[in-house]
Amino acid sequence: MQLEVFIMALLTILGIFVIIFIIVNALLLGVVLGWTKGENRELGTTFVTALFLGLSILLYIIPPLGCLVQWYILKKRHELEWGGAITTWLLLIIVMAIVGFLINFLFPLLFVIPVIPYP
Repeated sequence: MQLEVFIMALLTILGIFVIIFIIVNALLLGVVLGWTKGENRELGTTFVTALFLGLSILLYIIPPLGCLVQWYILKKRHELEWGGAITTWLLLIIVMAIVGFLINFLFPLLFVIPVIPYP
């Protein structure tokens, strides 16, 4: 019984982090699309794109396929050319790395997952 509670608590914490990651990714995607002159920069549209980009990570078993699918998603959903999609993708990775570093630097204990005592 305690093991099930422990696993459910960890899955809940993981789910919360995934949702926060997708929301931050959607906000930063909207900012980066502004830099690359992308269309459809509303939060709902960028949220769905961020969700699709997150799901397409599963295709990284074949690395070129994962990159091409993500570029195609950005190209079609935000009316970009291939160069604009690749630039948006690269800028998004750079901006997310910078924001992730700043969050981790400013709030170092934010990512310490509280451990539920297990006998």
